[in-house]
Amino acid sequence: MSRIVNVMRKCSVCGTVSEYMALASTNNLGGGPDLDLRPAEMMRSTMNVWLQRCPKCGYISEDVSDLSRVDREWLNSDKYRNCDGIPFVSDLSKEFYKYYLINMFDNNIEDAFFAVLHAAWSCDDDADIVNAKHCRELAIELATRLLDKGYENEDSLKLTRADLMRRSGQFEKMISMYETVEFDEELLNQILKFEIEKASKKDSSCYRVEDVVGNC
Repeated sequence: MSRIVNVMRKCSVCGTVSEYMALASTNNLGGGPDLDLRPAEMMRSTMNVWLQRCPKCGYISEDVSDLSRVDREWLNSDKYRNCDGIPFVSDLSKEFYKYYLINMFDNNIEDAFFAVLHAAWSCDDDADIVNAKHCRELAIELATRLLDKGYENEDSLKLTRADLMRRSGQFEKMISMYETVEFDEELLNQILKFEIEKASKKDSSCYRVEDVVGNC
């Protein structure tokens, strides 16, 4: 089971000390991850404690004591407070999107990628289809930037981008980009073949790694 603990943290922006819930331990015993890396249960259901939000100034981070270049004026901007005007269904989606905005401001592209990807997962949980697609499109752009810079886990990110493109309906573009791609690891090739087959059928559904393995 997942173990949640209470921790005291000092906000790096406004200095307010507050109590937060934090994930001490969990597991992935509920099966394999989704093809976009979303973990299985029980970790899957712990997203509500992945971020901390300062109740005073609204700064959001995985740990609010982490430093950032944002200040209280920026946190009060319409862009941040209103999530670029995006009408997210859930507060959790808003928080992940705001964390994406903070990382974009700080030029932390990798953290911004995962933040907006997590926002997409939260949108999925609320059947917020339009905004889930938008978040995936933003994640695709960031994944491409990371790959262009020589991202360390290139194959994994490249495969994740393929799933993001399929899930966001970019079927033909994904097939064209990936139909000649080959990985050194056979499982990755099997997953990519599965992705291309689903894209050719215009299937944007969520699938897990075990769906691929079970079909091989």
